Amino acid sequence: MPMTSHIRRRRRGLAVLACAIAAGLAGCSSDSNTTWPQIVEAAQLAWSKDSGITLQQAAAVPYASMGIRIGDEPERMLVLASQTQDSQLWTSASRIAIITENGRILRSAGFGHGLSAVVFDHGDPLIQAEHGDRSVRRTLRFADFQDLNRYSVPLTCTIKPSGDENIVILGKNIRAHRVDEHCDSEALDWSFDNVFWLSDTPGLVWRSIQNLHPKLAPVEIEILRPPSVR
Repeated sequence: MPMTSHIRRRRRGLAVLACAIAAGLAGCSSDSNTTWPQIVEAAQLAWSKDSGITLQQAAAVPYASMGIRIGDEPERMLVLASQTQDSQLWTSASRIAIITENGRILRSAGFGHGLSAVVFDHGDPLIQAEHGDRSVRRTLRFADFQDLNRYSVPLTCTIKPSGDENIVILGKNIRAHRVDEHCDSEALDWSFDNVFWLSDTPGLVWRSIQNLHPKLAPVEIEILRPPSVR
């Protein structure tokens, strides 16, 4: 991807995240029938800081939602604030925001250390895995870490299928296909492993463990209420 395109995409992503965590969040929602204060209020009512999210709490939120945990911290709830054909913006009353595409976190804010942007050299192999490709694939991608003042940091990754597994979300057993990913960055002296549990529905990842930043603990997310399919 040309560097000019990379810069434009990075700036667009940062602008969306800035919108998500600013005081005037109402303008960020893509649902003309739902105001941002309604979404935030629902997330506040449903989220307990002292324990994991319960089935009753998740059911009380009438919007697409996910649970998110950073390392050993308690699980929090994020709700879907905006959705386009390619990406989804999730955020919460605690001013956390992430942008996902096909289940992968591409940008984050509110964690102390953030992932500013990711660009794949030849497309995200997770998308092929979601469409049934079970081959082992090596990929190259470039990541921006604004707080480190490091941009276009190369990461070489290998993604491979690991078979079907049963996972449990809110007491419900879900059959999912597990995909493991190992990445290395010589520039940052950083190696990490991601795990994704894929649905049979392309684009839906039920659960994942993702590393976003060399100074941030792994991020675990799970879908509580799936978004509508576009």
